[in-house]
Amino acid sequence: MAESAHHSSDMWVFPRSAEVTEFVTRKTFTRPGPVTLAMALTGVLLVLGIIGFVMKAAQHGFDDHTPWGYYAAMFSFVFMVTSTGPLAAAAFRITKSHWRRPLSRVSEIFGILGIFNILLFIPLAIVLPTLNNPDVGHHELALRRSIWFEGPIGSPLWWDLFGVIFVGINALALLWLSAVPDMAEAYEKATGFRRSLYGMLAGFWKGTKRQWLIHKAGMALLGAWYFMLLIFVHFIISSDYGQSMIPGWKDAIFPVVYSLSGFQSALGLILIIMFILRRFGGYQEYIGISPFWSASKLLLAFSLLWCYHMFSFGITYWYGRTELEQNVLKYLLFGSYGGVFAGNFFFSFVMPFLVLLWNPVRKSDWGPALAGASALIGAFLFNIRIFVGSFNAGNVYGEFITEVPPPVYPGLSDILIVIGGIGGAAFIYLLATRIIPIISLWEIKEGLLYQKVDTFIRGRYLVLAKPE
Repeated sequence: MAESAHHSSDMWVFPRSAEVTEFVTRKTFTRPGPVTLAMALTGVLLVLGIIGFVMKAAQHGFDDHTPWGYYAAMFSFVFMVTSTGPLAAAAFRITKSHWRRPLSRVSEIFGILGIFNILLFIPLAIVLPTLNNPDVGHHELALRRSIWFEGPIGSPLWWDLFGVIFVGINALALLWLSAVPDMAEAYEKATGFRRSLYGMLAGFWKGTKRQWLIHKAGMALLGAWYFMLLIFVHFIISSDYGQSMIPGWKDAIFPVVYSLSGFQSALGLILIIMFILRRFGGYQEYIGISPFWSASKLLLAFSLLWCYHMFSFGITYWYGRTELEQNVLKYLLFGSYGGVFAGNFFFSFVMPFLVLLWNPVRKSDWGPALAGASALIGAFLFNIRIFVGSFNAGNVYGEFITEVPPPVYPGLSDILIVIGGIGGAAFIYLLATRIIPIISLWEIKEGLLYQKVDTFIRGRYLVLAKPE
């Protein structure tokens, strides 16, 4: 496709290889005023979140799960977005997508939040009701119906906890393995703490052919394993902390909707970060329009898939018409949390669809970023609707909900917890960018070896080499 006829001049970028290391390293080692301000603000939010958590724990303790609905929604939102973030780099690397090079590290840095997610999950593991109600007599057994088929008490706790831990470890391993060549290269210019850290984490790297082959194979294996593990953990989190908390709610489609919300919101947040880096971070020579244009097609596909699966869930229950199915629809879609669902539907489907419908918008940096911001808001409302509703649906050991519970609004501690959790995730991400280059040096340099713009007859075309 001719560059001059169909694309803007910055569709593809061709930075000089000799300047990439110096520029990105300098950006990493310095701390601009806006970044410092953002870190200060998000750090304050994290402190407020800790205060809100202490207030909630002091007031309600951990014996009853009901007061922790907004905490569950906050954890699920942070986990859904940040755990899915590294999957973008892993998936696009496996498919050998050339355009993904500028966004690979942006997505992989989310792996640093694996530890944060583990810490956030511990209170939820404590408050999760057991499968068997110990308060009933021996002649009457009450069960919380779940994916564990009424297994031994505590099974969900350990499976869920181990799943979150393994996802966090895998994400950290992906980040470390990808960043090893860059940390080894930056070691020569680093001083103080950075130099010691780079030496400890990447001191073994010499850049030999054997090391590059192992590096490539390791990235592929870790990426494939991470995809399978993440989908499984999404399934158990959405089932144990969502469906099983609403008596009688059985839906095979909901875990798919949960994962799709994660794909959509994580890709949306990556596009927002890319937009900020390109417009305000000084990375315009390293981030062209091509990543936005290509990723926007996937974001549109995720939006359509999300709408399709929500329709599949709703139409099944709509035509079922049992008392339980009607109550679930009234509770989560049309009654108690109907307003939240309307916002969820608008931001997760309507707005991204209308924005990304137009080719000129998809071929810009602001259009996909705007659609990504909308998807992120939709995912937040999705988690509020599902997990606040699930934690406040009544007796989890009942056969089904016979009455539609009213909505539960946040208190002061809930608001502090929500903004603190999101602010804490942003603070850790920003802190990580001061240590790990946010642009993958080795991938950008590798890409420069495989691309050039050449002339054919009267047009100029991007020529890509295929190394394999």
